[in-house]
Amino acid sequence: MTSKLQINNTPTNLVMGFLGVGKTTAILDLLNQKPKNENWAVFVNEFGKIGMDGAIYSAAGVTVKEIAGGCLCCAVGLAFQVRLNRLLKEIKPDRLLIEPTGLGHPKKVLDMLVNNLFKEVLDVRASVCLVDPEKLKDSRYTTHGNFIDQIAMSDVLVANKMDLAGNEAIFLFHQWSDNSHPEKAMIAQTQQGQ
Repeated sequence: MTSKLQINNTPTNLVMGFLGVGKTTAILDLLNQKPKNENWAVFVNEFGKIGMDGAIYSAAGVTVKEIAGGCLCCAVGLAFQVRLNRLLKEIKPDRLLIEPTGLGHPKKVLDMLVNNLFKEVLDVRASVCLVDPEKLKDSRYTTHGNFIDQIAMSDVLVANKMDLAGNEAIFLFHQWSDNSHPEKAMIAQTQQGQ
């Protein structure tokens, strides 16, 4: 199936984070910084029936494909493969950004991308996890398995919404980032997804 695509090693990045952390805003900022001669695409997951993120990306002139109604991570079967193959074949992007839902298990998505059908097609690069430092004060986040997994599997950890973070939240972010395993390639702070 992938040999028909004649696409090899498309640079691919996962952009993760819990709901409301600013993933869509961050991706839009990245898209504004892309080289003008490159065609980037976004593969996005929506939990609801109405794809708000997809509508935002489309309004910004971005090529987007969605998996609606559930977690991308749980839909890593045929629907995931078909939609991703279609996007790659139709768009032939120079870079692919994948935004799994904030409630999902991105490890399953990553496993699908680096193995089997997509092994030769995609060049999976750094995964980015955005964190709202204020949420680190809430044990419902810090003890949630998906939250912990997103941080653990990220290569780049970014504290977003720093303009809204208090001193305690900033301290907690530094504590989390200092104790992250495996060690991150980059730890950054930003606001409004920039």
